[in-house]
Amino acid sequence: MSEKLKRCAIYIRVSTAEQAMYGKSLQAQREYLETYAADHDMVVVGIYADEGQTARKELKKRKAIHALLASVKRGEIDTIIFWKMDRWFRSVADFYKVQEILDAHQVTWIATAEPNINMDTRDGRLNLNIMLSIGQNEVDTTSERIKFTVDNMIRNKRLVWGEANMPLGYKIGEVDGQKKMVKDEDTAPIVEEFFRYFMKYQKKKQTVIHIQDTFGIDFSYTQLRTMLSSEFYIGKYRGSDYCPAYLTEEEWAKIQSISQNNIKSTRSGRIYLFTGLMRCPLCGQKLVGTGCASIINRKTGEKRTYCYYRCNRALIDHICTYTHRMSQNLLEDYLLANLEREYEKFLIRSEIQAEKVKMKQGARTASKIKDELSRLNLLFQKGRVSFDYYETEYEKLENELKELTVVQITPVKKAQSAKTMFEQDFRAMYNTLTQEKRQAYWRNMITEIHLTIDNQVDYVDFF
Repeated sequence: MSEKLKRCAIYIRVSTAEQAMYGKSLQAQREYLETYAADHDMVVVGIYADEGQTARKELKKRKAIHALLASVKRGEIDTIIFWKMDRWFRSVADFYKVQEILDAHQVTWIATAEPNINMDTRDGRLNLNIMLSIGQNEVDTTSERIKFTVDNMIRNKRLVWGEANMPLGYKIGEVDGQKKMVKDEDTAPIVEEFFRYFMKYQKKKQTVIHIQDTFGIDFSYTQLRTMLSSEFYIGKYRGSDYCPAYLTEEEWAKIQSISQNNIKSTRSGRIYLFTGLMRCPLCGQKLVGTGCASIINRKTGEKRTYCYYRCNRALIDHICTYTHRMSQNLLEDYLLANLEREYEKFLIRSEIQAEKVKMKQGARTASKIKDELSRLNLLFQKGRVSFDYYETEYEKLENELKELTVVQITPVKKAQSAKTMFEQDFRAMYNTLTQEKRQAYWRNMITEIHLTIDNQVDYVDFF
């Protein structure tokens, strides 16, 4: 049998109260699920445990879930098994947030003790939603009590989170025998200089660079936005006095006004024709559009719009050195003048790649590769090869099989299609298009525009 063995992750959870009252344990769940995996020909690739956590706990606080989802996104898991649905989620909203990620990566789950609850059948989905709704009702009832408690803690300036969540400039300290949020003498100078500099020069990008250069820290544009919107710096939380302030309310109001004036208009009317089609040749980040307008006729007030593409990791965060800006007008002119030549180069690259595939395939057949997959599965089941070796070899053979079975579009057929396209006066047609339709034209023809490090077009990939 050449079907790939399923890699499963075990998820176990038990709250402190359940262990104390009913003697439930993580170990019991683990042993049960490991037996289930063995009986169903699954390979356990990870065990994720939330001990002392309730299913109504906020999703962001369930660390094992996040570690599990990270493995899902890396493509390391095929299915997730847990004991019962209430071990997984009791919140409708949180369940579907995670389910969206699982669906995107084609990962399934099994509630091993509740086979009637699943996403595969109509009855299974009905049972699932009923159980989640009941659990959600319990969560809502409990959350009302929790909200009342938290509000009371905030009014009394008591700490409601840990050190890891402290904003820049604050730490946990003890005041009158209670843990509270206090100023951090080590990072307070950074906060004070940040607000002083921003109020004086009123420039966001310039402020980020100043803090990076002055203190030698990895200070990002995201941190700037957080600090300009956090009411902690005026000593408040949810409208209540909560912690020592760095700013007066008058200073805060001034900063908010400056910050709003710094925001670029979202109604500029600029249309970026090549958004998403270029990457930074150094760091690989997608280039983003930026632009400006200048008056070209002072009598009539006529303006000309200029659009560019840049690497934000270089020009904003300063963690890349590609500071060039690609002009949209120049790129558009280049493509219109060289489109046929670029397409011919693309055909040559495609033909070379096809020849490489043929040489690699040699005398291999699909039947031979499937036999090798079966032998590999057998060796893995008997423990004669490691998982890493199994994973690498299976992927190699699977890719080889795909290359044999995929029907290739030959360069000749592509060339015939291109000849038809370029026989038409596409330049005259292009000139009649609106900017929105020009954008659609390029996006339906080109998959990526590759740039050189000196800001020139290297080559273009087509559909």
